[in-house]
Amino acid sequence: MKKNNILLLVDNYEIVPKLKKISNITFLFPLHDYTVGFPHTFKLEEIPPNSYLFVNRIMDNEAITNFKQILENLPSTITGLVFDDIGVLNILNDLKLNLTTILFLNHLNCNYESINAYLQYVDSVVPSPDITLEELAEILAHAKKPLTPYTFGHINIMYSRRTLLSNYNAHFHENVASLATLEEELTHQKFKIIENPYGTVIYTNKPFNGLTIRTKDNILFNLINSLFLSPEEVLKIVTSSDSLEEIYPYKYLSTKKTIVKIKEEEQ
Repeated sequence: MKKNNILLLVDNYEIVPKLKKISNITFLFPLHDYTVGFPHTFKLEEIPPNSYLFVNRIMDNEAITNFKQILENLPSTITGLVFDDIGVLNILNDLKLNLTTILFLNHLNCNYESINAYLQYVDSVVPSPDITLEELAEILAHAKKPLTPYTFGHINIMYSRRTLLSNYNAHFHENVASLATLEEELTHQKFKIIENPYGTVIYTNKPFNGLTIRTKDNILFNLINSLFLSPEEVLKIVTSSDSLEEIYPYKYLSTKKTIVKIKEEEQ
């Protein structure tokens, strides 16, 4: 198996010392005040050298102005930035920072045309985890720069800037925690929900497993999200050369085509 570089999205700092000696792992830290969907975020002074910042909060004018000031004074020990607010592109274009930039638009970027358009402005793009393996292979074959596929982890189904759990608790006089697992009444599907002051994120209850794509060509990093995983699980995932499908068989939409033909209504 060829060497694959891992970009590990950190939820629990406990895993960092255990993985620090593994040469192909780069740590990605959710930045405090600029991240939603994580129970633990990190201030700049807490982030070790040679790490990347993860920023996925949708920002208003004030927030993006403050974030620009952070980037202007960013320590040289921060070597990369993963983000999803397009407004950040303008900041990066103005500042000309020495950072590896990766655009992560969650469920967007399902084809190589849109990905190549963004690659004019960033170093890499995370393709949507909703596409099939065949579609991903086509995108990798035509992408103008190496990409960063979402390789393992719970999938962010939706993000709202509203504090949905707090609103629910206030309306129904409930006491659902800001990190909860809830069951949808009609389908009985379970989802993990995390809220902070900047919004609410709903995740799949079980992790997406795309470890079979690790050795494909034209990949900058394999993105692994450690959220909801124990340090022992993370260690197994990043060090194993196996697909681990017997333990984590959950592939979600990556097994279904994103384009389907609707059947004609029977007369």
